[in-house]
Amino acid sequence: MAEASPKKKHSPTKGKLTTKSPSLSDSSGPANDAGMTMATSRVDNEGDEAADYQIVAAIDFGTTFSGYAYSFASNKQAIHVNKNWGQTQGFLLHKTPTCLLLKSDGQFEAFGFEAVSKYNELSEDEACSYYYFDRFKMKLYNNNQLTTDITISDANGKTQPAVDVFAHSLTFMKKHLLRAISTHLGYDPHPDTVRWVLTVPAIWDENAKQFMREAAHKGGLIEKTHSEQLVIALEPEAASLHCRNLPATDFVGYKDTALSKPTFEPGTKYLVVDAGGGTIDCVSHKIRKDGRIRELFRATGGAWGGTIIDRQFKNLLESIFGEEYMATFQKEFPKDFVELLQDFEIKKRGECESIRVSLPYNFCNYKHNGVSVQQAIKNFSAEKGSSDIKFSSGKLVMSSSQVNALFKDALDQINDHVESLLHKPKCKDLNNIFLVGGFAESTRLQSSMRERFGERVTILVPEEASLAVVKGAVAFGHDPSAICQRICRFTYGVGSYLPFEDGVHREDLRVDSDGMDLCKHIFQTWAEAGEVIGHNEIWRETYTPIINNQRGIIFEFFRSSKKKVQYTDEPGVEKCGFLVVEMPDLTGDRDRAVDLEVIFGGTEIKVVGYDHTSTTRHETYIDFLNA
Repeated sequence: MAEASPKKKHSPTKGKLTTKSPSLSDSSGPANDAGMTMATSRVDNEGDEAADYQIVAAIDFGTTFSGYAYSFASNKQAIHVNKNWGQTQGFLLHKTPTCLLLKSDGQFEAFGFEAVSKYNELSEDEACSYYYFDRFKMKLYNNNQLTTDITISDANGKTQPAVDVFAHSLTFMKKHLLRAISTHLGYDPHPDTVRWVLTVPAIWDENAKQFMREAAHKGGLIEKTHSEQLVIALEPEAASLHCRNLPATDFVGYKDTALSKPTFEPGTKYLVVDAGGGTIDCVSHKIRKDGRIRELFRATGGAWGGTIIDRQFKNLLESIFGEEYMATFQKEFPKDFVELLQDFEIKKRGECESIRVSLPYNFCNYKHNGVSVQQAIKNFSAEKGSSDIKFSSGKLVMSSSQVNALFKDALDQINDHVESLLHKPKCKDLNNIFLVGGFAESTRLQSSMRERFGERVTILVPEEASLAVVKGAVAFGHDPSAICQRICRFTYGVGSYLPFEDGVHREDLRVDSDGMDLCKHIFQTWAEAGEVIGHNEIWRETYTPIINNQRGIIFEFFRSSKKKVQYTDEPGVEKCGFLVVEMPDLTGDRDRAVDLEVIFGGTEIKVVGYDHTSTTRHETYIDFLNA
């Protein structure tokens, strides 16, 4: 491990100065913990440092449906979306199903409505040789073991690398989007003129965000993984940017009515509830005097989206026909099983009180313990002493009360969570809730929230609630600094060494280095959980070698949900990445200096290491997938 020696401190950069005791690196080669501290500072950098782009193209990659939008730098407010998804299948929708069909060799076949259509047209034997994936985005949610090597199972139980599944999907969306832009312009735009924006839930972990960046690189959106040509946008934040500027007539219930117009002047607080297919994402914002937005508390939410209702529907089918029956049917007729769930997905979004789900031919002719499907439904209803479920003309008919039962768990969890947020002190004087996302278009969700909170706050649902995120993502791509202050989710820091202090440091961490008593595994904090962080705020610190001929330092980064952390080996502290800074030029030896710069406060964390002597710069995003 390489070692370091103290060096005279220099004047810190302008900004919030954090005084640190000297720290040094463990070493004989690059160090595991950071080297000698010279000076530390924090700087706010609210401007967007990225290059100007002529086009901003955003992809909203959803759990159940996906779409895109774009606008030109010459007219940022004119946001264009594709409203013709599924036209060859008889639809004209704003989004397409997040479904991918691959050939038997793993090569791309189709995505979206076309994937659903082609898969349903295959014979059972053909279907078993293809790969059909849907609702695979949730594989990334709350997955601590997430790496680029994980696999995803398709409808038949066969697997493919997850990053390939996402990459194929993003490639399709990219090509479709660029064709739309080319048609709009009359010529193909140069790839370098397009800034790409990918939306992700705000409650996603950092490793999931990085996974999407890796998939975008493999999918051809960007040439380098860490390219600033790609911006990660947090879904509720994007929706916030879109909704706060909408005219009152663009909200459900405000057109041609006498309802008071919502205003969003400086100082206004509001809550955004992004109700998607997989997750519910909540953020609370306040508008500053300069028109930019600050976060009041860190994003919260959970996996309470529309897919919970789908699981309830599956549970109902298993209650009627038995788990073994449903598992066997799915295995023998996978495309019919997909068709059944797709029909329920469409019907549950409707405004009808009752729902009639079409049962595929093979399902209707499948025997349940020797009895027909129709008789099995009759038997179930008789056992329950209820007429809430019936069979009619090849359809499973569910009464309004039965449908309400399917929705109950999801609605209760969403409302209970929103209730807890409204009780937060920072939500005092909050008057409005933006309800956005595909699930927000459900009249049952809208009604339940208005019934629970309508007397306290105004529930604002955009007319095209499912497009709020992707349209806002375009605005975010033009100006990522529009969200100027966020609340840090974790306490982040770098592993370091400090001179050992009796009675202060743990005795078991005492080490000797060239006659100096040191304490290893010091957690040198650059931001604390719950702390307000400015957009692209920069934390800087300078280190010097403590042994002769040191050729590099490895900076190891850690995080914890705890606010105060002293050591990197404490419970709840996890390593989340590293950066190697080489020091090939030995001129000056121990008088050399290396700067460590951490750029955070955005949607991702970037680190830079700079060796003064050799003038080499090492820049990366923290590697959350392989820490």
